[in-house]
Amino acid sequence: MLDSCFTRLLILASGGDQADPLVFDADLALWTLIIFLGMMFVLGRYAWKPLIQGLNNREENIAKKIEDADKAHDHAQANLRQYEEKLASVTDEAKAVLDEAKKDAVAVKDRILAEAQEEAQRIRDRALGDIEAAKNAAVRELAEKSVDSAVSLAGSIVGRSLDKQDHDKLIEDSISSFTSGA
Repeated sequence: MLDSCFTRLLILASGGDQADPLVFDADLALWTLIIFLGMMFVLGRYAWKPLIQGLNNREENIAKKIEDADKAHDHAQANLRQYEEKLASVTDEAKAVLDEAKKDAVAVKDRILAEAQEEAQRIRDRALGDIEAAKNAAVRELAEKSVDSAVSLAGSIVGRSLDKQDHDKLIEDSISSFTSGA
């Protein structure tokens, strides 16, 4: 029986005599079932267990990587929020520094302008004082020359000369009358 079954399989495999597919051959079915069960046993013990174990390991590895990626994503989001907060605080600090610098610049500008105005006022006052002193010196010199001329003219008219005291008194009187009249 075994011999006829293998013979048929060899004939079928070689493409020879075509068997009728509708005819049930019990010994062929029995050997096919025995070979099928043997293959299932061998594959189950030596191939499927390592394959299933490898697939389970791969699934666990992928799940772990997804979990790690989620943790990394959450950590990155937290870092991003921290950086955004720091950026906002730095921006606020920069604005505050700029505002303070503007205030300082305005204060310095005002101080410089005030000092310049004070200096200009001092220069103007000094110039006015110099002008007043020059005017007084010019008036005094003019008075002295006028008195000298008048005394000499009066001396020649009167015929006598004035002494030093009379001369100084005339100068002082003339200066007083010029200053009060000017």
